Amino acid sequence: MFNGVLDFVTVVEEGSFTAAAEKLVSSKASISQRVSDLETRLGVQLLYRSTRKLRLTEAGERYYQSCQQGLELLEDGALAAQQLQHHLQGKVVINSLGGIFAEQWLAPALMAFRQEHPNIDIELDLSSQREDLLSSPFDIVFRMGALPNSNLQVRILSQMNTYVVASPSYFERYGKPKHPDELKQHQCVCGTVSQWPFVQREQKLMTTVSGPFSCPNGHVLKQAALQGLGLIRTHEMYLREALAEGSLEAVLQDWQELSQPLWMVFPPARFRSKRVSMLADWLVAYAVAHPI
Repeated sequence: MFNGVLDFVTVVEEGSFTAAAEKLVSSKASISQRVSDLETRLGVQLLYRSTRKLRLTEAGERYYQSCQQGLELLEDGALAAQQLQHHLQGKVVINSLGGIFAEQWLAPALMAFRQEHPNIDIELDLSSQREDLLSSPFDIVFRMGALPNSNLQVRILSQMNTYVVASPSYFERYGKPKHPDELKQHQCVCGTVSQWPFVQREQKLMTTVSGPFSCPNGHVLKQAALQGLGLIRTHEMYLREALAEGSLEAVLQDWQELSQPLWMVFPPARFRSKRVSMLADWLVAYAVAHPI
């Protein structure tokens, strides 16, 4: 629809096809053809052409004025977009795993950031959906564990340990497993997965577990373990206090994976605005002062 508009406006402002071709770094023939195609699409003649000079038709004069206004609006829009990209204002849209991390660390951190930067709005989504960041609305995504290879930028926010735990009352009744395979004879309370990974030196195991209760929520899993319903496997964020006071006890610690990274994932730097980069830096510094 807009092909030839810039050519037409430039021809009028420069006074000739030759001058317009020089300004647009194009050929005179190409510009002339695009203007002719524009006239054909509009169904009107825009220019009177002669060997000596060009002159606008009445329809051309009106169309030129409208095009000028439109191009000025486009320039203003481009400038506004550039300013929004590089200034500390606008919105940052975030997707994160939910639970204790989002509730007790991320949300308070973002609120503290918002207090310092009142011109930046935050939209936080806790659906944990897998997103292609290059086509999704999210500026930053928080994930834990292994990430697929991609051209996305990543930063580690923290390292998290995973534990298999149960209550002392459960272990008094059923004993403590010494090997991951022994979990098949135990009551295990599952979250989103029923296959638990283990690693010891070069040996890796995947143990399928089952039990009387399941729920994809870390708070609920912890309560089930405290009630003696069985063993759970979850991240230390949920377990620090219970482990410290002895209401839950860890087993198979020599089979646990090394600490898993908590990632901030965002599009390549060319897609990141200054406000997104600044928020990422701010969160890294906040994690040092307020460990997750």
